[in-house]
Order: sequence, then structure tokens, then C-alpha cells
Amino acid sequence: MHENAFDRVLVFGEVLFDIFPDQSRVIGGAPFNAARHLQGLGLDPFFVSRVGRDAPGEEVREQMQLWGMNRQGLQVDQDRPTGMVLVRFKGDEPYYEIKEEVAFDYIEQDQEQSSFEGRTLFYHGTLAARSSISASTLYALAQKKDQEVFCDINLRDPWWSRELVRDILSWCSYLKVNLDELEEVASILEIREEGLQARARMVQKVCGLKCLVLTMGGDGAMLFPGDREHLFAAAPKVSSFEDAVGAGDSFSAIFLMGLCRGWSWESILQRAVRIAAEVCSIKGAVPEEKDFYSRFARSVMHDGP
Repeated sequence: MHENAFDRVLVFGEVLFDIFPDQSRVIGGAPFNAARHLQGLGLDPFFVSRVGRDAPGEEVREQMQLWGMNRQGLQVDQDRPTGMVLVRFKGDEPYYEIKEEVAFDYIEQDQEQSSFEGRTLFYHGTLAARSSISASTLYALAQKKDQEVFCDINLRDPWWSRELVRDILSWCSYLKVNLDELEEVASILEIREEGLQARARMVQKVCGLKCLVLTMGGDGAMLFPGDREHLFAAAPKVSSFEDAVGAGDSFSAIFLMGLCRGWSWESILQRAVRIAAEVCSIKGAVPEEKDFYSRFARSVMHDGP
């Protein structure tokens, strides 16, 4: 068990829209998805991002209001558009063009982000740090005292650097990686241990992480806590598979919730792989129906911490 020691969750990063070939658009961005899941699960995250003064930006504000999310950290840019990702397909394989010079590249520091009392659990990724202004805000927020940092590293070429990763590793307490990202981090740290588990454990030790989270898609996930042996959970089967979009973001949300509620590592892992599987059974990254979370809570969260 780990201590329940956080008074709030602060989520920093991009909110954007995926634009498909038929011009339909779906709201997303890993930080937004994680914040939305946290809200649905009963927490009240403070989401820090930036949208344009345009129709997509208004849709973000409306979605946040619909779900009861705190909008005080959502900045409005007068000159730049809300983030967009053009989704294209070659066969069944999607390819993404992430537009530059958008609102989330210009997230500014403000007093609201620093006005909370108590201990903070701070979530961030890497995409919003591709620009100097948002990166400066991230660095300021991530290095505040009286908090712990969870990074879902989400390395998206070409929007990251080895220097950024080194800085993140210096301040985060919890790091979430997939198999490819684990290899990148191990390479940056010059870790050459043979075997997946040995490399993961060495990353955890070298960085002094309280826990390294390794997701492996359909093969499940592993936790490498600093205070005990690693844990593994297989990915549950789902009755109907739609897509895996946003599954990792729901995993992150459950991990954050577990830290806030003082769950055991076993409970965090089992519930995280379960919600990720449930998200794979719906279309898109986040459910449209609020009863998704009440059903999940009834079926999974009745067995204590």
C-alpha cells in the first residue's frame, strides 16, 4: 500500500481534434482524455491547456461544461487555432499529421495554476513541450515543491528530444512507457541489461521512480514499484472490439485515481487494464455516456483498495 497524500490532480497538455478524411472530427489529446476520465470517475482534475477562439475551441469548452470539468485552466488564444491532427490511412494503417503553431503550443503561466494549497499529483506528456512557451510553463509546473509527477511520455516523432526526456526523468516519480518508449528511455540512459524486465527495473532504479508503468497493448501491462517485485496483469478480453484509441489514457487515469485513493499496486494494475479493455469496446478515446463510469465502478471497484 502507498499513502493517500494528494489534495488535487493537475493535468497539463494538449486538447485537440482528430480530423478524419470525411472531415468528421473527434475530440482528444492524451492529457484531455486523462482529465475527462478522471472527471467521469469522480475526481475533479484541474486541466491546464489552451484552445483557439474558434468553433473547435468552443466545442472543447462545451464538452468540459457538460461533464462538469473545471474550466479555469483552459486558456483562449485570440490568434491561433485549436489543435488539429489530420488522420490519413494507407490501407488500414492510420498516419497522423499534427498541425503546428496551434493554441496548445502557447500555454502560458498564470496565477491560477499556482494558487492551490496542499499536495498535488501532476500529470503531463511530451507533445505540448514541442514549443518554447508551453515547454517553459511545463518546466515551471513540473518542478514545483510539494507534489509528485506522473509522466505518460508518449514519444511522438519528431516532437521530442533526448534532452527533454532527460529532464522529465529528473523530476518524475511515476513514468508510463510502452515497449518502444522503454527502449528509447533505456538507450538515453545507456542501460543495456538483457531482457525486458531487467531493463525496466534498471530504468526504475536509475531514475529513482516510485513506479515504472509498462504497457504492452494486447499483452497486458506491468508495474515496477520501487518498494517491491514487479506485477503483471494480462489484458482482459472484450466482447466487442472497436478500436484502441485512448485506451492508454484511461489506464493513466485509473493509475492517478489509485494514487489519490491509496489503492494497492495490485488493485491499481487490475483496474487499469480493465478500464483500458472497456475503452477498446467503444468508438473513440472517451465514452459519450456518463453511465460508462458508473457501470465500471459497480463491476470493478467494489472489492476495496
